[in-house]
Amino acid sequence: MMATCATSRGGSRRSTHAGKARQAFLRGLACLCCALILPPLVHGALAPVAKTGAQEAVPALRLCVDERSHLPFITPEGKGTAGELIRMAAREAGVEVVFYGAPVTRCREEIRAGIADGFPTAPYTPALLPFMSFPMHGDGPDAARAVMVARAMVFRRKGSAVGWDGERFTGRTLPALVPFGAVLLVDRLQAMGVPLDDKGKTLDLIFAKLAAQRGDVAIGAEFSGMAHLAEPRFAAQLEMLPQPFSQEPYFLGVSSAYYRAHSARVERLWDAIGRIGKSADYQDYYRKAVNAAIH
Repeated sequence: MMATCATSRGGSRRSTHAGKARQAFLRGLACLCCALILPPLVHGALAPVAKTGAQEAVPALRLCVDERSHLPFITPEGKGTAGELIRMAAREAGVEVVFYGAPVTRCREEIRAGIADGFPTAPYTPALLPFMSFPMHGDGPDAARAVMVARAMVFRRKGSAVGWDGERFTGRTLPALVPFGAVLLVDRLQAMGVPLDDKGKTLDLIFAKLAAQRGDVAIGAEFSGMAHLAEPRFAAQLEMLPQPFSQEPYFLGVSSAYYRAHSARVERLWDAIGRIGKSADYQDYYRKAVNAAIH
């Protein structure tokens, strides 16, 4: 532009003044256009957009699951009746849930350390209460909002004189065998003063130890135990006693730290679990899953 405007000294000055006036006019026009098109400015920056609760970034609920499957209730991937109930409730409550598998004792330590946010099938037992929160009703856990009710059964060698009447053992001299990390079973046996061996990591190993007479009884999950009793290597040696060792509700247990930070969201999730768990559709799904596990 300067080359085309500088024809003479006087013309150059007149052209310069005219150019400045034209530039000022264009700047003013540009500012007017911006004022009409752009949102208002606050302290030289764009006015902030107000955040709503739905827009706030809320961390997903990370659930550590026992790396061993416990069908029909839960698998390491979060499948099974309890996993499906939690997924359905999470969708209704607007909560993102992530499942991942690990040894159950590591899950417990990761929840304690704040690495994981909860356990999908946690019993309400003293060992977990210092660092985990549960759906409550008064001073106790709210069974109406449990993800499942499960039984642990007593197994013995066929022909054994050991008995279990639902409250105490008779004829027992060797330790009771329980799965490693089964805090509910360990807490109860310790309260009864019964010696125990919880070194076996799976019910399969525990049954093998029972068959080898390294314990008088084995205690484990009802459906898993029944599946093992159907195997030829155990069918002729072991049997299940009729009285359950325990029949307890299990809950979506959440770390106390996560609950303190997101209590309203967790309560909505627990409420949805209780409501969906009683629905006809879920009950029909549950019965079919249990029948498939038995047969």
